[in-house]
Amino acid sequence: MGTEERKIFIAFVIVSTFIGLVILFFFVNLLKQQRRYRQLQKEKLNSEINAAEMERNLIATELHNDIGPYLSSVKMRLDVIETAQSEELDACKAALDKCVQQVRGMAKAMAPLSIFEIPFQDALKMYIQEVNVHGTLKVVLTELDIVQLIPDQINQIYRILQEIIQNTIKHAQASSLHIEISREGVNTMLIRTSDNGVGYELEKVRAANKLGMGLLGIQSRIDYLNGSISSLAENKSGTRYNIRIPILS
Repeated sequence: MGTEERKIFIAFVIVSTFIGLVILFFFVNLLKQQRRYRQLQKEKLNSEINAAEMERNLIATELHNDIGPYLSSVKMRLDVIETAQSEELDACKAALDKCVQQVRGMAKAMAPLSIFEIPFQDALKMYIQEVNVHGTLKVVLTELDIVQLIPDQINQIYRILQEIIQNTIKHAQASSLHIEISREGVNTMLIRTSDNGVGYELEKVRAANKLGMGLLGIQSRIDYLNGSISSLAENKSGTRYNIRIPILS
C-alpha cells in the first residue's frame, strides 16, 4: 500500500469511526428519551389514578357524612307527621328509605376498603353476594390461595374486579361469571375470570383502539400495578381474562 493509499485508508477509517460514533450517540440518546417518555407516562398514569381515588374518597365521604344523614333526618320528621293521607306518607318514607340505602351503598362502593377496615376477600365476597341477590348474574368466587397484598394493591384489584363484574352485567349477556384467585410462582397473583356470554377478543379490540371506558379503567389500574392482562384468542363464546399482578411486600 502506497503513501497516498494509506492516507486515504486512514481518512476513511477516521470518517467511518466518526459517523459510527454519531449514529451510536443518536441511538443511545433516542433510547434514553424513550425510557424517559415511558417513565413520564407511568408517572402521569399514577397521578391520574391517585387523583381519581382521592375524588372517589371525597365523594364517598360527602355521601356518607352529609347526604345520608340529611335524608335520614327527613325520614325522622315524616315519622312524626300526622295526616289522613297515610298511604302517600308511607310511600314517601319508603322512597326515602330506598334513597338512604342507595346513598350508603354508593359511599361504600366508592370509598377505599381501608376506611371500612374490611379484608379484601370479605369485601369482594360481600360485593358478589349483593350482585347475586339481584339475580341478573351469578358470580362464583374460588380462592385457591390466600395472597397477601399491600393496601394500594388491594384497593386497585377490588376496583378491577368490580369493573369486570359490571362489564359482564352490562355487555356480556352472560348468566354466570367465575373468578379464580391463586398464586403463580412466588411473586405473582393470578386472577382468572370467565363468563358464558357473547365474548370478544381483547387483543383485537386493543389493536383497533376501541377500548371502552370500562376496559380502559381496567387496563389503567393493571398498568398502575405493573401487571398484565390477556384474553384467550381461541375463545369464541364468553370472555376470559388472565390477570397477573406482582406481589409486593
